[in-house]
Amino acid sequence: MAIQQRAVLTRARVLTAAAEVFARTGFLAASMNDIVDEAGVTKGAVYFHFPSKEALAVAIVEEQFHQWPSMVDALIRHSPNAMVSIVALTYEVGSRFRDDVLITAGVRLSFERGLVNADMPTPFVGWSSQLQAMFARARREGLLRPGVMPAPAARALVGAFFGLQHVSEMLTSRTDLETRLDEFWRLFLAGVAIDTDWPAMQRAVRKVRATMRRESVLAELNGVVS
Repeated sequence: MAIQQRAVLTRARVLTAAAEVFARTGFLAASMNDIVDEAGVTKGAVYFHFPSKEALAVAIVEEQFHQWPSMVDALIRHSPNAMVSIVALTYEVGSRFRDDVLITAGVRLSFERGLVNADMPTPFVGWSSQLQAMFARARREGLLRPGVMPAPAARALVGAFFGLQHVSEMLTSRTDLETRLDEFWRLFLAGVAIDTDWPAMQRAVRKVRATMRRESVLAELNGVVS
């Protein structure tokens, strides 16, 4: 059991180190030696878990994809309505793009997927499908303006969000991402939602995200105790 636990911890350490390197240099400039040095483990330990740079890239992108379903479920569970959950989703995803190195690296690798000689998950499609379902719920709740259809609204939001975060990353390393989201939502909300009270929406989004953070801290504490 102790050997298995060490293997799990080593794999996680290598994955995090690879994410640090990929996020910093991109896929092409990164080398396995860079990752070994960043991880502070033997080369054999790295190759035991990941036989190539491509395998590491795929694992990081898959890890990024695996994090989203539980986050979306929590947002929906804690939001008073579908529009709040949609808006909160963009802020929560944006903060993780900025602050979580595995997510940051996964996003960069997704944009560089043409450089990776391996099968990579297709970006954007899952988000479009998820947001379409959320906009459909908003429509059933009577929250969308007449004529606003879920599928085009979802596609517009996905395109706008990923473009916005990319510009923010290029210009300020995403330090101004929330400001850009504020500007975006003041405009987009007026085009799609019946209720356009932006200050009220901001308060609701902050409340949802604060509840999620408390829930996450409690889950971590319970895990430590158990």
